[in-house]
Amino acid sequence: MHYTKEQKFLYSRVAVLLATVGWIVSGFAGLKGFSFWYGGFVLCFWVAFGLVNFHQKTSLWLAVRHRIPFLLLFGALAGFLIILDRAALNFHLWFYPTYHGLQFIWVYGVLYPFAALDLIELYYFTAKFLGEHLAFTQKPLSRAHRAIDSLEGLLFIAMTSGILAGALGWSISITAIAFLVLAWIVLYLAKLSFHLRHPKHFAYLLFLSAAVAAFFNEFPNTIAREWVYVYSALPFWNTELLSVPLWLWFGWLWFMLFTLRFWVTIVLHPKVK
Repeated sequence: MHYTKEQKFLYSRVAVLLATVGWIVSGFAGLKGFSFWYGGFVLCFWVAFGLVNFHQKTSLWLAVRHRIPFLLLFGALAGFLIILDRAALNFHLWFYPTYHGLQFIWVYGVLYPFAALDLIELYYFTAKFLGEHLAFTQKPLSRAHRAIDSLEGLLFIAMTSGILAGALGWSISITAIAFLVLAWIVLYLAKLSFHLRHPKHFAYLLFLSAAVAAFFNEFPNTIAREWVYVYSALPFWNTELLSVPLWLWFGWLWFMLFTLRFWVTIVLHPKVK
């Protein structure tokens, strides 16, 4: 069936409205103690913001127009996040009081990958709202550029290997993994500075988007407890900001940057060259 431009615009706005109502209602359900609030939240959030960002060719656009690259991105995110979750469970960072057995198909097939896709949409929306665009450019190669590119790649492999070792139950220090995570964040931001037109603007938007994501994703769960965190052994990191521990705010910054790395590598890579 063929739709006119006016019909497409109307239907898309109705869909945005319904999806927005969906993620807001899901969030309020979490605030009321409903323990299965998060699935509706991440799915409706992705549809709402994906439609708003559609002309920027973000993840929803990719799912509609280029399904193979989308499935590759989705599979890569889902696969690694399963490993991340198993490592966190082995390190006793969190647990799921309401999920058992085959119910984890929902956790790993919906909650985790769509939460990651939400981060992509949230970043693009925030950038557009503040008048910025995720534009890549290739600056002249230098020794520093080559060194940072190589070191970031090595640190990324070391970090993911450490997480994989934790998921397999091998003896590895969570402090060492945390150090690798922090070092990788610094180096990846440095690496992107060679490819972004406005690296300082990107950093501001990254921190802002990560903070918004941390609040929206974690605050309702402080009441719903669909998942429960075990507090860090370091008292400082347990300090709460808006009922969310500091280590989680930092964790969402890493999650945002990590997801954007997948997005850049799998989807935007030709533009980076």
